[in-house]
Amino acid sequence: MVTAWFSLNAYAAAKIARGGTDLRQLPDPGSVGLRFDNVTYDAGLPAWYVAGEPGRPVIVVVHGYGGNRTATVEVGPPLHAAGYGLLFIDLGYVSGAARYGGGQREADEVAAAVRWVGATVGTPAAVLGFSGGAFASLAAVARGARPAALVADSGFLSFRDVVAFRAHVPRLATNLLPVLYPAFSGGGHAVDVARELGSRPFGVPTLVIQGTGDRTVPPAGGRRVGALTGGQLWLLPGVAHTKAFDTDRAAYVARVDEFLRGTAG
Repeated sequence: MVTAWFSLNAYAAAKIARGGTDLRQLPDPGSVGLRFDNVTYDAGLPAWYVAGEPGRPVIVVVHGYGGNRTATVEVGPPLHAAGYGLLFIDLGYVSGAARYGGGQREADEVAAAVRWVGATVGTPAAVLGFSGGAFASLAAVARGARPAALVADSGFLSFRDVVAFRAHVPRLATNLLPVLYPAFSGGGHAVDVARELGSRPFGVPTLVIQGTGDRTVPPAGGRRVGALTGGQLWLLPGVAHTKAFDTDRAAYVARVDEFLRGTAG
């Protein structure tokens, strides 16, 4: 029993830390009809910037674990048509130069992208994160980042929740993961957003999007994210992981636009 417990946690820590590299460069925003600039944020990380209407918020778009910014460009055209600027970022681990940081390094990178918008564009920054990108964005706010608003699509609060869900074991069986994780990730830490936040209020308006047909992260986690953030929860019956946009693009953009207009301006 002890050997199985240790093996599960060590395997999960190694797999998470050593995965996620994605060097694709296409599609880029030009592939979907958007004019863009190649920019860098946070000491050299690559991003694509698409200017929006003057004074409108810029949406920092954060890809999920196992993908990079190319996986998110399809959301760009309808959001840009609504007036938003867009900053499609690559998190640092996708280049393979560093291992996945467990949420800590990635949260700091999301926070740096939010600061880039304020310093470079001079307009409010909202964040749209998918899956692991939603996790990193939630962690960024828990660690002190203050975007004007956050949309968390198919997110979660801890990789322990995901491992327990995928391995069909109680969450308690994953309690060694945070202890082992630094050894596999070059000093990264397996962040738990709720623990990171502690007793402080979340403090950023949040829209939580979660499909009940999710088989990648626990769909019940959407309610936990909604409760922790005090945000709006949009549950989509039968919708799979990060598939809300593809299921009904018009409804997705309308809901996100309505939320951002009421929070980020």
